[in-house]
Amino acid sequence: MILHKLSASPFTSTSLIDCLKRAVTTDKILLTQDAIYTCQLKNAEDLLAPFAPIYCINDDLIARGIKLNQQLYQAVDYAHFVELSLTCKQVISW
Repeated sequence: MILHKLSASPFTSTSLIDCLKRAVTTDKILLTQDAIYTCQLKNAEDLLAPFAPIYCINDDLIARGIKLNQQLYQAVDYAHFVELSLTCKQVISW
């Protein structure tokens, strides 16, 4: 199981699409920094549903004023991020 940590906005980067091409459904996805804007993509639910829950750093959500779809996304703090990192075999930053 791999933790895919995305930090770039899906509006300015292809990181999300590149990640999804390589990820398998047992992998975990974590949105940080400007990747949080993924939550505002209209087709995000279709793209990300197989990987649910999609983890989002709560501080980044608050900083950008973004509310989550609780069925697909889960807000986490940095302690949970560390826990995910230790649980997964590998962490890939996109």
